[in-house]
Amino acid sequence: MKTKILLIGCLVIATNASMAEPTIKKEDKTSVNQNNQHVDEKKIDEAEIEKYYAKLKYPPGFYQGAFLISFMGGGTLAPSGSFISHEKNYDSALQYKVVTKEVSQDYYPQGVVRNQDPGLYFKPTYTPGVASQFDFEYGWKEKIGLGFTVMQNSLNAKRQDVIPGLSYYKEYVDPFPRERTIYRGNSMSFLATYHPIPRNFFDPYLVARAGVVSFTGEAHAGLSHDKFVYSNQISSGIGSIVGVGGGLNIYLGRYFGIKAEVDYYREFLKADQFSMRTLNSYQAMIGVFVNLSNVQYRLEQY
Repeated sequence: MKTKILLIGCLVIATNASMAEPTIKKEDKTSVNQNNQHVDEKKIDEAEIEKYYAKLKYPPGFYQGAFLISFMGGGTLAPSGSFISHEKNYDSALQYKVVTKEVSQDYYPQGVVRNQDPGLYFKPTYTPGVASQFDFEYGWKEKIGLGFTVMQNSLNAKRQDVIPGLSYYKEYVDPFPRERTIYRGNSMSFLATYHPIPRNFFDPYLVARAGVVSFTGEAHAGLSHDKFVYSNQISSGIGSIVGVGGGLNIYLGRYFGIKAEVDYYREFLKADQFSMRTLNSYQAMIGVFVNLSNVQYRLEQY
C-alpha cells in the first residue's frame, strides 16, 4: 500500500514538472519581447531628443553662426546737406536771372512774354527717390553680427535750368520745368549689428555702417551756369558714407521672416564739379530676410 502511494506521488510530481517547463519558456519569451520593445522605445526617444537639440542649435532668431540675407526697399526722407543747399541756391540765382531777363526766353510765341513783363519762372520741387538695400549678416557672436550692405538711393528734382551748349554767347533757360535725377548713389559698406534678444521670434537690433559710395546726377560748380560746359552731368563722383539705425526682424519660422529698419546716413561727396559736399538723409525700409544656416540644415535632413 505504501509502495502504491509512493508511486502515485512520483507521477504527480513528474506531471507538474512537465507542465511547468512550457510555462517558464513562455514567460521567458514574453520577457524578451518586452526588452525588445523597451529598446525600440529608447531609440525613438533618442531620435526625438536629437531632433529637439537640433532645433535648439538652429532656432528662430539671431544666434552665433546665423547667416542672414535680406532685401529691403523704401524711401529717402528729409534730404539735406550742402549738396542740396547749393543746388537750391543755384535755383534762386537762376530765378532772379529769369525774372530780370538776363537769360533768354525768346523761343516763346510773340506776345506770351511782353517786354515790360518779367520772365516766366516756375518754382522747383525736390523729391526723394526709391531706395533699395541688400544686407549680408553673419552671427559673429551670440548678440553681435558682422557683414556688409549694398545700397542704392536717389534724389529727383523738377526744375528749370540753363540749356548747356545751346549758345555760347546767349543763355537760354528751359521753357518749362523738366524732371531730373540730381543724385543717384551706389554704396557698399561694412555693417555691425547688436541683437539684445537672441534666439527669439522678435529680434530688435541696432546697426552701424561705414563704407564708400559712387554717384551720378546733375550738379553745378557755382551759382551761375558755366558756359564752357556742355552738360551738367556729374562726373567722377565718389565719396564715403556712414550711418546708424535700428530695426526689427520678425521670424515667420526658422528659415525666413519680414523686417523693418530706419536709418540716418551722412555722405561726404566729391566730383569734378566740386571738391566736397555733404548729403544727409533718413531712410525708412521694409523687406524680407532668409536665414541660410537653417535652410542648409533643413536640406541636410533629406
